[in-house]
Amino acid sequence: MKTPKIRFDKVTKRYGELTVLDSLDLDIAPGEVVAVIGPSGSGKTTVLRVLMTLERINEGVIWIDGEPMNRMRQGDALVPASQAHVRKLRSKIGMVFQSFNLFPHMTVLGNCIEAPIHSLGLPRAEAEARAEGLLAKVGLADKRNHYPSQLSGGQQQRVAIARALAMQPEILLFDEPTSALDPEMVGEVLEVIRELARTHSYTMLLVTHQMGFAREVADRVCFFEGGKFVEQGEPNAFFTQPQSPRAAQFLSKVLQAG
Repeated sequence: MKTPKIRFDKVTKRYGELTVLDSLDLDIAPGEVVAVIGPSGSGKTTVLRVLMTLERINEGVIWIDGEPMNRMRQGDALVPASQAHVRKLRSKIGMVFQSFNLFPHMTVLGNCIEAPIHSLGLPRAEAEARAEGLLAKVGLADKRNHYPSQLSGGQQQRVAIARALAMQPEILLFDEPTSALDPEMVGEVLEVIRELARTHSYTMLLVTHQMGFAREVADRVCFFEGGKFVEQGEPNAFFTQPQSPRAAQFLSKVLQAG
C-alpha cells in the first residue's frame, strides 16, 4: 500500500476549552485532490493551518511522506521536532490564503521571487525566469511590474497562486480561495486551480464553499463538522446520496441557496 502523502493521526487542536480538531484522522494519497466542505466557523481552515504549521496541535501526529512533521524520530521514539525538521517538511507545502497576503510594497514579480531567493537560495535570474513562467501560466505575464493595489481581487489571487507555485511545492493548500472575490472574478481563479488539478501531480487540499467546483475538481469530498470528518466520499456519490443526516441537511441548504 502506498504511503499517504499526508496523514492526520488523531490530531487534536484546542483553543482554551474549545476543541476545534477532535482526534482527527485523514489520509491523502499522492496526487489526490481533496475538497473540505462544511458549515462556516466549523474549523475547516484550522485543518490547513495546522498542516502549514501556522498553529500548533495539542495531540496527535501529522505525517508528510511517512515522516512525522510535529515530531521527529530519535531511536525508536518520537520526540518534539526541531525547527530544521519542520522547515524541511514544510518546504513541500504551499498555501494560498483567502485574503491573498501579497506584499503591497513589492511588484507582482517581486512577490513571486522573494521566497525562492531568500528561502531556497535561488539566483535572482533563475527565480525571475521561474516566476515569469508561472505568471504566464496564470495569465498575468503582462502584470509583472504592477503592484497589488493596481490589480483586481481575482488577479491578486492568481498572483498568490503563482507565488505559492514558485516554491515548487508537492502539496498545495487552498483556504477558500474565492471567498474574498467579487462574483464575476471567481471563475478566473477557479479555472487556474482547475487547470492545476487537471495537468499536474500536486496533492491538493481545498477548503471551499463552491460546491459545484468541489464536485467537478476533487477526487474526494470530506464533510467537516464538530472537529471531525463526518462523511467523505467520491464527489458524485457524496452530492447525490449523502449517507449521514447532517451532510444531507447541509447539502440541502447550500444547494438550494445556490
